Amino acid sequence: MQTLTIELTGTNSLKAIKDLEHKRLIRIVKDPDFNSYALPGEEISEEYFKKWVEYAEESPTVSLTEAKQRWAAQKKKLQKLIR
Repeated sequence: MQTLTIELTGTNSLKAIKDLEHKRLIRIVKDPDFNSYALPGEEISEEYFKKWVEYAEESPTVSLTEAKQRWAAQKKKLQKLIR
């Protein structure tokens, strides 16, 4: 599941969004909790979450150029599997 915040600009926008909800493609959340960092699934403690963030911050990083190169190589492998 992904959460998305949108701004409706046209007069028919809300009708189009409600049509998607009626088709059960989306769910409109009436009162979202924007202060929550939790995603659907099992709950984790705040302490565990802080440790996870600390671990992520200490993990090695790669440059954007290297990341793009890695993705290009992986993309080729995936395309070969599809064909």
